Amino acid sequence: MNPSILIVEDEAIVALDLKLQLQDLGYLVAGIAGSAAEAVAAVQEHRPSLVLMDVRLQGPGDGIQAAEQIQRERPTPLIFLTSHSDADTVQRAARTAPYGYLTKPYQLKELRAGIEVALTKARLERQLREADRWFANTLQCVADGVVVTDLEGRIRFLNPAAESLTGWPSEDAAGRQVEDVVQLQGSDDGLAEAASALVRGVIAEGRPRPVAHGRRLQRREGSERVVDNSAGPVRTDDGQPLGAVLVLRDATERLAHEAQLRASEERFRSAFDLAPLGMALVSFDGRFLQVNDALCRLLRLPREQLQSGSQVDLTFAADREHEARRLHELAAGQALVVQFEKRYLRPAPQEPVWTLVSVSQLNDGPNATCHLYQVHDLSEQKQAAEHLAELAQERMRREASELASAHKSEFLSRVSHEMRTPLNAVIGFAQLMQMGNAALEPQQLRLYVDHIRSAGEHLLGLVTDLLDLNRASQGSLQLDLQPTPVVRAVEDTRMLLEGLAQSHGITLSAAVPAGLQVLADAQRLRQVLLNLGSNAIKYNRQGGQVQVAAQADATGGVTITVQDTGIGMTPQQLERLFQPFDRLGAERTRVEGTGLGMVICKALVAEMNGTLRLTSQARVGTTVTVTLPAAG
Repeated sequence: MNPSILIVEDEAIVALDLKLQLQDLGYLVAGIAGSAAEAVAAVQEHRPSLVLMDVRLQGPGDGIQAAEQIQRERPTPLIFLTSHSDADTVQRAARTAPYGYLTKPYQLKELRAGIEVALTKARLERQLREADRWFANTLQCVADGVVVTDLEGRIRFLNPAAESLTGWPSEDAAGRQVEDVVQLQGSDDGLAEAASALVRGVIAEGRPRPVAHGRRLQRREGSERVVDNSAGPVRTDDGQPLGAVLVLRDATERLAHEAQLRASEERFRSAFDLAPLGMALVSFDGRFLQVNDALCRLLRLPREQLQSGSQVDLTFAADREHEARRLHELAAGQALVVQFEKRYLRPAPQEPVWTLVSVSQLNDGPNATCHLYQVHDLSEQKQAAEHLAELAQERMRREASELASAHKSEFLSRVSHEMRTPLNAVIGFAQLMQMGNAALEPQQLRLYVDHIRSAGEHLLGLVTDLLDLNRASQGSLQLDLQPTPVVRAVEDTRMLLEGLAQSHGITLSAAVPAGLQVLADAQRLRQVLLNLGSNAIKYNRQGGQVQVAAQADATGGVTITVQDTGIGMTPQQLERLFQPFDRLGAERTRVEGTGLGMVICKALVAEMNGTLRLTSQARVGTTVTVTLPAAG
């Protein structure tokens, strides 16, 4: 927007001509006034950017008087434009601080130059005033007290914070010597320089002074405040000194905070030093920074030796990796506290001491500074645990011995029972033959002999089974593990069981791929298959089926399955299946057996590095799966 200009001229023709000239030059004319009163009123109404003022005006008062009133009421840039250039008039006009003084007649270019210079000067002064207002408002808002002095140490300015600290209003302090208002005493760091000496020093040296902490400031009414103060010089653009600025900061809150911090540190130090458990401050690279007496006693090392070494060197080698891993979790923020057991080394010939360590990070603001180790001595707990473990082992050995004795007694009882029945048959029929006369019929004699032979064979089988079971339990079975064709073992077994299957009305089938071989003892493999097959036939139903199959599995083994459609077993019977002499209730039937077959089969398969698994469902049937290593 173009600047506006107010013309103050009592001659109408001259005023109109000037207006036209100004408009030709691109300026806006705010108005024309012919008297001093009209000029003052027009400035208030139009607020022009510049006033062109004639000295001689109509009515009371001249242009100089009008300029004085304008500068008092509404300061506005002004140029005198007059034909009067006598010394008295010029001197009176100069007291109004005009921006220019042009005498008539004037050249148009002179007028334009004067107007531009005046407007530029006004703009610069306005910017300077605005900057001063910004600075003044900033100082008004600053929480620190700011005192500005001249070169002689006289106060020129106090901001509100300085007024509050000193007890002096700015208008009362202005012009006084700085030591009269800012009465500084000694400080925490031994500096006791008076305010006047401080101001003179910074002006002479041309550089700021460092902050003096904890100085006593005597206020106007006699009370004292504790402040931190600093000072620096104020210079012109060309480096010439103008004065000094003194900054005062209320130290009350800082001192209270420091007192709280000291009290907190003292409490921490007392808790740290007097704690009954070992405590240490450890740097992130593992050095002891500080240790308490309890840790020195635990590790049996003097404080100086501990604090000059690394806690890593005192850690049992096998525990270092685990500790490093837990400390990494702490550093990564995965936990606020990590806890682990570790062994500390003590001076020879002492054994390592077991401890439970809790580690946390100590922080200074957002930054972690070191680790806090809390070390609990676990020696007594470990000794108690070892004693309890020994007692538990002794109790287990005693219970195992008692259990083994009970099992042995039960085993002997069952063996004697199993052997007594066929022995009674042998003795009984032998007595009948002994008591009979020579006239015994050959047919009856043959019957007695058959019973005796059958009982003897039963006894022989029982003794053989017992010997196999004993050798298997002791690991003394003599096995010849060789590549064994599965199809041959299954076929031999099928041929031996064919007669038994026909007598029970059972269909016996086999499905084994040719070329399938296992690493096994051929005789013991046939023994296992005969036992499994005979059970599948004996405990089957009339018209049932028994199927033997084999196949290679994905683990490098061979599985042989014996599946029947017999009476099956309940879950309760399956739990007792591998108990010696337990026939699962079959002893109440006419099916012969000793209750050792499945026990021996499982033991034989295990000796051949295989496994035996069994699944069964009552009144549906049973499947036995034998897995053996394949022959390479």
